[in-house]
Amino acid sequence: MGEILRIESTPALAELLSGIGSGPIAVDTEADSFHHYRDRVCLIQLSCHGRDALVDPLADVDVRRLAPVLADRSVLKILHGADYDIRILRRDYQLSVGRLFDTMIAARLAGETAVGLAALLERFLAIGHDKSHQRADWSRRPLTPEMVAYAALDTRHLAELASLLTERLDALGRRAWAEEEFSRLEALAWRDPREDDPEPFRRVKGAARLDRAGLAVLREIWTWRDGMARRRDLPAFRVMRDETLQALASTPPESVSDLAKVAGFPQPLLRSPSAHDLVEAARRGAACDPDRHPEVRTVARPRPDPVLEAETLRLKEVRDRVATELALEPSLVASRATLEDVARRRIAGADPWEGADLRAWQRDLLAPRL
Repeated sequence: MGEILRIESTPALAELLSGIGSGPIAVDTEADSFHHYRDRVCLIQLSCHGRDALVDPLADVDVRRLAPVLADRSVLKILHGADYDIRILRRDYQLSVGRLFDTMIAARLAGETAVGLAALLERFLAIGHDKSHQRADWSRRPLTPEMVAYAALDTRHLAELASLLTERLDALGRRAWAEEEFSRLEALAWRDPREDDPEPFRRVKGAARLDRAGLAVLREIWTWRDGMARRRDLPAFRVMRDETLQALASTPPESVSDLAKVAGFPQPLLRSPSAHDLVEAARRGAACDPDRHPEVRTVARPRPDPVLEAETLRLKEVRDRVATELALEPSLVASRATLEDVARRRIAGADPWEGADLRAWQRDLLAPRL
């Protein structure tokens, strides 16, 4: 293993980028979503021309210097499972990735069933990659030697892996499929459902089982948990899990001693002054004026349309035959939602192949069979 460059200043990043030339360049990110309230990019790994570099966004580095190289469509960028990386780089640094190659998507389209990076490195290159640091706290400094080695390995062999997968796709006549998928990935943008949700407490697991009074309690204790998570800079589940929150809303505690009766209640919190604040939040919810209770949302499922069901089933049978012939996952050829949309359009006499989520390569596979 060669030297792993540590990029901790803007001049060092500029020098690294000056040597990239026509690439290709492998890219990955590490974030801290399991350890902090709001995830952030804590490390950007780059591998190019046999050199591995770790760019440290937490140091004095202007990460936006990456913009021209990442956007340059003459330089191939190779990522694995790029969805999250694309979104978070755009959110935090307004960075766009042009001319993307995603080794996970390529592997799926090549018929591989085990498409994690460790599995693919073992399968194609006989290289082991221990993923035990996947959920490490990447905001910690200094990084341990093991974390440094792990991070570099995430990109070191991506170019070779991409080359082998490209050969497979070409042999199968599927490279155009992959390129269409890559283009869709490049346009992804970050979306946080919490930011536009006026009632985020409803996303708690089990909330739908609560009555209006229970939802009023849940609203208050969810707000308490969110505030605690913000103050302590922790993800909400590390303050209290959804299951515990739902149990408290079902049977609101009247005292701190009641908290101890709830299965899974965090013991350190039980001994904390914050336990009293939680009880007070539950009391506020329980005392809430019934006129201010949240409404119970019932999702009325429409009765299945037998014509639509029959047409969707027919399409599914065609889809499954195609998938079997090509040794692909059926959902990759077309999801259930996509099939239902095609069926609905056919029944209505519209062009069935103009659905927003339908790929051209999927249409080309399915349309001739119908």
